[in-house]
Amino acid sequence: MQRWWLRVTKRIFIAVECINKNNIMSYASALTYSSMLAAIPVLAIIFGISRGFGFGSYLEDKLHDSLQVGPELTDKVIEFVNSYLEHTQEGVVIGVGLIVLLYTLVSLTSNIETAFNTIWYAPSSRNIYRRVLDYLSIFVLVPVVIVFTGGVNLTLAAIRGHFPDYQFVNDTVEWTIRVSPTLLACAAFVLLFRFMPNADVKWKSVFVPGIATGILFMTVQYLYFHYQIKLSSYNAIYGSFAAIPLFMLWVHISWCLCLIGAQLCYARQCLDDYAFERSSMELSRRYRDSLTLLLMCRICKRFASGGTSFTARTLSRDTHLPETIVQILLNELVSMQLLAEVYDESGKHREFLPAIDINRITVSTVMRRIDSHGAERLDRTWQAKTKDWEQLRNLRIHNEDALLIDL
Repeated sequence: MQRWWLRVTKRIFIAVECINKNNIMSYASALTYSSMLAAIPVLAIIFGISRGFGFGSYLEDKLHDSLQVGPELTDKVIEFVNSYLEHTQEGVVIGVGLIVLLYTLVSLTSNIETAFNTIWYAPSSRNIYRRVLDYLSIFVLVPVVIVFTGGVNLTLAAIRGHFPDYQFVNDTVEWTIRVSPTLLACAAFVLLFRFMPNADVKWKSVFVPGIATGILFMTVQYLYFHYQIKLSSYNAIYGSFAAIPLFMLWVHISWCLCLIGAQLCYARQCLDDYAFERSSMELSRRYRDSLTLLLMCRICKRFASGGTSFTARTLSRDTHLPETIVQILLNELVSMQLLAEVYDESGKHREFLPAIDINRITVSTVMRRIDSHGAERLDRTWQAKTKDWEQLRNLRIHNEDALLIDL
């Protein structure tokens, strides 16, 4: 029990430290803005699908219940959604409207991926092929799941109405209706934490944080739905638009919970390696270069033997180095054009291969690429070229023992 509490304390400590280091709360603010921008298009898609299945009135009632503090604003939102759908049916949305719709949805999803990649120290984004497939899957599946859940609840309520005298059936249906949103939220966060980062996240690392985040999310939602009507002073200040700042506050808190949950997933998976990863930015250049040479050596040997290509995880196990450090160094080698990044047959795992002939890759070649990595244009660093610049460059190559005072 003491060891268990110690590991829990370590995970919490790692999560808090990484939240401050990665500036996670600023990502929550950016996601809140993106969510507000995408609210009407997303609602239009959900309402369009739900009306096709006959659940439109059910969702309108749910929207009225959730925005009790501003019924006039709720009617205005529904009016915007109806207008959006009418224009879509008339073909007016084709063109600029379609571009705005795609921009808002892609911007929201891309910002979510960027925040998660920052947490996992992953590359900035997937390649264009995977982004199109993954984003389209999200845009299609999320509204369908929401509509499907509403349909299941309506079906269960209808079943309960056909058996008014059976207490067991009524209690079971009532319990299912109450618990199903929480189960759906927990499943959604588990899947989000598992698949959204462009990193190899283990299933065992996301279950507990995903379930905890889902429960906290539903708790915040319950408080938002049931106590907003009591904020009469807030309503007196903002009038019929009091629902807007309250809704923004709820969205912001929800994104904070989501990103904290994702950070807990990272802390859970990288607990044993974090002590080394924490000091990765303090590594000397010589030690960092030695690690880079080690990774290149293993990859070249594996390629020469015809073995299976390394991923970041398999290379981490082979070298006994933390996966995060391996991932950072591999990304640098790719940008130096020493390694090529490819995806396996499933399209989920990144593999790394030599980008040039392995018979030409020497220690000197790697060190020259490391030294020259980045910009070397003087017009981007200095406004004027100093007279001793070329002399210093030549001395660094041909006479490192020269005294600087003799220049």
